[in-house]
Amino acid sequence: MSRKRKKANKPKKTFAGSLVARPPTPQPEPRVCPWLVTSKTDTTAFSRLYGVARHYAGASDRWCEVQPGELQFHFSESDPARAFARFCLKKGLDISLRDKRKSGELEDLDALRGEIKQPRDAALMMKGFPEKRTFPMRLELAGNYADDAVDFLHRYRVTFYSQEVDYQGIKSRRAKAYVDLRMALEALLKAILCLRSPYSLAGKPLVDSIRRYSHDIDRLRKAAFRGVKLNEGQATAIAKCNIAPVDLRYQFDAMNFRVPNDQNYYDTIGSSAWLKTIEGFVQAGLKRLRAALGRRSKIVTGKVAIQELKRPSDYPSA
Repeated sequence: MSRKRKKANKPKKTFAGSLVARPPTPQPEPRVCPWLVTSKTDTTAFSRLYGVARHYAGASDRWCEVQPGELQFHFSESDPARAFARFCLKKGLDISLRDKRKSGELEDLDALRGEIKQPRDAALMMKGFPEKRTFPMRLELAGNYADDAVDFLHRYRVTFYSQEVDYQGIKSRRAKAYVDLRMALEALLKAILCLRSPYSLAGKPLVDSIRRYSHDIDRLRKAAFRGVKLNEGQATAIAKCNIAPVDLRYQFDAMNFRVPNDQNYYDTIGSSAWLKTIEGFVQAGLKRLRAALGRRSKIVTGKVAIQELKRPSDYPSA
């Protein structure tokens, strides 16, 4: 091979100082956080307020800075900024809220102060006289049904989502799990119906009025949500519970569930989406039911409690 050809085949060396093309340095995009909450406090409160700001911001962007004598919290959205400002006002902090896009304008904090929930007066929470209505009253029976709904929902989740026993792939077991979910829905509707019953209705007449609905989910739904417009998808899903009755807890009935054909099974118990809709409705309903019962609960003194032991009752559990 000639010397010229060898020289041509040698790789070209890169010498120090030679120009090498490098990709341009990426420029960081500016963080758009126009909402600013400024707190006139020292740095000792920063760690706590930072955690609260992060909680309210959630997935939205936010950043913080420490200035002499004040802390500044920048939010990308209005709702987290206002929620954080309400928290600061509730804690008695000196703050200001403004939109940086509106130069020199501060938001009115009076409206935010009006949105802060005031603590309930302790006197209003204290029961000053014994109850004389016959046991059980609406609240007592509603509380019992609420506990039943919680227990049935928990048992449904333990079985249906079990990692040890297959309750989803076997038809009869899937039906048994569904019955627990159906009973949770039934107990929830009966608890709501108790709360909406007349104030004077108590004792055996109250219990009998609820028991007349038996396991008829559709009748319970119409009575419990009388005058309330439900989400169309939820109302349709609840109505299908009457297609799949509570009797399906038995294997023979579950394996022969054809009314008039297997399509009813795949529209109800066999549909994971349908079961998820019912489960979500019960979970959300229980949350609201507990809040409603909590607003109606009161502290009972020992004297009043002793007097209530003598109230009339139609049942030995009083």
